[in-house]
Amino acid sequence: MMTPTLRYRGRVDLGMDCEFGIFDWMAGNIAIPANIADADEAAISLANFLKALHLKPTAGAPIAGPINKLRGIPLAEISERTLPAIEIVSDEIDAKVAVELWNEALAEKYDAPPVWLHGDLKADNLLTVGGKLAGVIDWGLSAVGDPAADYATAWSWMQPSARDGFRSVLGLSEGEWLRGKAWALYGAVIALSYYRGGKNEPLCEQCRLTLSRLDLMC
Repeated sequence: MMTPTLRYRGRVDLGMDCEFGIFDWMAGNIAIPANIADADEAAISLANFLKALHLKPTAGAPIAGPINKLRGIPLAEISERTLPAIEIVSDEIDAKVAVELWNEALAEKYDAPPVWLHGDLKADNLLTVGGKLAGVIDWGLSAVGDPAADYATAWSWMQPSARDGFRSVLGLSEGEWLRGKAWALYGAVIALSYYRGGKNEPLCEQCRLTLSRLDLMC
């Protein structure tokens, strides 16, 4: 699987420290269903990519937190954001079931060493070539933490029929799978609660698709 090659890293002063990087261009198409020949194969390819990512050294790596928009931190630390967002969109989802899911996931604490995670595995950060998943781009939210933040892609991006293969390759426990569902819930309700009402309808529709895959839509 291709990843961007950094050619130059710099910093500019725009009233605040602003780092930037220049990377090689990676050819490919965004990983929407129309560009994927075999959804099961794509899911397995991503699972194998994540397995390899989890083995990368973490010494000196950024720790999940504000630096990467909280992706991969303990779920308990984002409850104060998640629960109000669920309430805001309770006219569209089954809030009671959503809260139950969240609370169940809170009980499944991540107690292993932190590993690398991408933090934003969505269609326009995944590239296909010839109908196959071929690259992962936009690593701006990567850090080390709970990899379940990346497992959310099983509901936000992946075709439902491909989920079992993805989970099997990664060998995920019930607790890991549940935390992945919670991260999918978090991402969807946070974005939907903020952007609905005409601010970003395509994103809201994607959030609703994720919530429907979690069986939470009214």
